[in-house]
Amino acid sequence: MNKNTDTPMTSLSVDSHQDVPWWNRSVIGEDSLVEDLLGKFSKPEVSESALFLHNREMTDLRVFAKTAEAIDNEKFGQQEFLVFVKMKYLLRHGINEYRGLYESLQLLKVAIEAKDCFISIDQAELRYRGIKQQAFYKFVESLLSDHEDKAAFREQIQMRLADILPQIKTEEGKTALQSYAKYLDQLSDNELGLKLLSRFKAYQLGDYSILRIISEMIQSLGKRDLLDFKGLVSLVRVNYSVFEKLQDIIGLSQSQSTPETYGLMIQYIALSNRHSISHLKFDDLMKVMKKWYKPYQAVIGIRQEHPPSDYKQPQAFKAAIPGVEIYQKYKKWLTDKKSGMVFIDFGDEH
Repeated sequence: MNKNTDTPMTSLSVDSHQDVPWWNRSVIGEDSLVEDLLGKFSKPEVSESALFLHNREMTDLRVFAKTAEAIDNEKFGQQEFLVFVKMKYLLRHGINEYRGLYESLQLLKVAIEAKDCFISIDQAELRYRGIKQQAFYKFVESLLSDHEDKAAFREQIQMRLADILPQIKTEEGKTALQSYAKYLDQLSDNELGLKLLSRFKAYQLGDYSILRIISEMIQSLGKRDLLDFKGLVSLVRVNYSVFEKLQDIIGLSQSQSTPETYGLMIQYIALSNRHSISHLKFDDLMKVMKKWYKPYQAVIGIRQEHPPSDYKQPQAFKAAIPGVEIYQKYKKWLTDKKSGMVFIDFGDEH
């Protein structure tokens, strides 16, 4: 019995620790039990290719984050400014009370901005009533209802003007018609300007002074709290007959033509006047953040694919992601808590 027990012990080869029974191996040191256990239970390294991709994306993030930090401004975090950003989003997407208002609001905004052109055109048509001038006015009116684009409109106006000017006898009449054409040219800078003039004529609303009244009303808001919506609606109610005249011109339905709708419109226009320059900078910031968002997703994805529970974490994986503070800052402010809607586009899927 002893002989059978001793035989395998004396005939063992020790060329490899794997051939040595566990009870005959040392606890620590080379080829020890501890080393063997650590080898079995240690986590794998993150692959070189994954680490390379991670570091490449982080390099891009640092560049975009540095640019974003240079553009970012304290004003972007102010409540009134962020309300304006939300309004722009809601209008463009026709959400809730802003449904179907975007083009009407743009028409009203252009009408107010171009009020001087409208008034000057109207005054010329009323004052200079010669046969040749009236023929030119009728030509303009027909052209408004049928032109390809503003470039074609301008070209045809200039051709007809060159044809008719030599037929006008007085210098005053010639100068008046040239000024008339100049105002038409200015108005055509925006295609909506021509659309408005066409509608003013179609609905025979010659009282362009209502545009000046609304413009002065908006200008009078000055430093007033533009978030006081009830106050703005009250202001509209006092002048409702003025707004009501514009219903057909700016394309509002009967149900849309309410003090609340016009209140939203003058609120938006007043906010736009106050924050338009800042919003241009904010748009620049968002363009940078959209570029930032793609490598951000890539880095997050790589880290999620190699979690600490399964992989040894390289030092690069522990580094903070550049620009994430700006991303969280605006995503927090521009997210509706009830609906989860995000009023800004970083490239997220919503």
